[in-house]
Amino acid sequence: MIGQTSGNDLKRRRAGRLAGALGFLLALALIGGSILPVYAAGPPGMPNVFMGTVSTLAPAGPVPQGTLVQAFVGGGWRAETTTDAQSQYFLIVPEPGGTVTFRVAGVAANQTAVWQSGDVTQLNLTIPALPTAKYSLTMAVSPAGMGNATDMTGSSPYAPGVAVSIKAVAATGYHFVNWTAPAGSFGSATAAQTTFTMPSQDVTVTANFEVGGQYTLTMAASPMMGGTAYDVTGTSPYNQGEVVSIQAVAASGYQFAGWAAPAVSFANYLAAATTFTMPAQNVVVTATFQVASNGGGACFIATAAYGSPTAEQIDVLREFRDGVLLESAAGSQFVDLYYRLSPPIADFISGSSFLRTLVRELLVDPVVRVVGATGDIWRD
Repeated sequence: MIGQTSGNDLKRRRAGRLAGALGFLLALALIGGSILPVYAAGPPGMPNVFMGTVSTLAPAGPVPQGTLVQAFVGGGWRAETTTDAQSQYFLIVPEPGGTVTFRVAGVAANQTAVWQSGDVTQLNLTIPALPTAKYSLTMAVSPAGMGNATDMTGSSPYAPGVAVSIKAVAATGYHFVNWTAPAGSFGSATAAQTTFTMPSQDVTVTANFEVGGQYTLTMAASPMMGGTAYDVTGTSPYNQGEVVSIQAVAASGYQFAGWAAPAVSFANYLAAATTFTMPAQNVVVTATFQVASNGGGACFIATAAYGSPTAEQIDVLREFRDGVLLESAAGSQFVDLYYRLSPPIADFISGSSFLRTLVRELLVDPVVRVVGATGDIWRD
């Protein structure tokens, strides 16, 4: 049987999942429906969200809390999470593809799915049995002192077949060359951030570095007249692995929407002032701007629907965001996704009293009512 938890904990989780799902469906309805045809080619494709229970067939029963669940699209690793106390998982798979396969503790699940942009898929996963053998993963650097190598998944020991997320960062004056290991396989042996599939033995994975390697940083803005992007550190070219401070300043009538760059890892791609780690290549970092939403504020769609950032309903949503959604990894991912996609939607609906009424009464108000009705639970 599934382990028991307190009634309040269970109710709180259910309230969080319900309100989160309703909020996610709100975004889907606005972007995917006929309300916003003008933005059909604008925002990027929505992720496919998968959720459900995870269990074994022999012996029949739920998997333990903390069991690793991974999603693969076209054979490549895309996302991972761990099960909660109810043996449930929640995966956001962002990249498009064909067939989505799943592994539980390295064991292929019996279920597959077809990736669908913007879909919320309830999919209970089963595997024949959990593996009994696990092996240690040790990260190493060669030569010593030239950088560091990190197991990003951070759950060693692993069962054979688990895809472990790994990352190499070069010290100043050095650059990453490749990964090596006596067994197992890499998603890309020459990429500083990649995956490593565990073999049936203890294994040491080594990040190899060399002296030298500086790369040029170019700052850009999109649209070109929408604002300015600054390299605050200001010492380009940079070594691979150097942390660079950047800042975006919007022009009048615009607001910052996010950072984008190939092969770049941002500390927070939604923050106007942030940092990123220099990759092993010349790179263009682009600050994206958009026309400022009427009313402003963090809850873009709700602000547009109610016509004011000070509406008491928006205060309830903000409180739920800070007290529930941002307290979990899945909730934080949803908030990031909302902040990335909602401003152009808010721009569109704010210009029409009919759309504001439609969105408020059919979409936003139901979410506010659910969040408000469960307030005594999630505020505890």
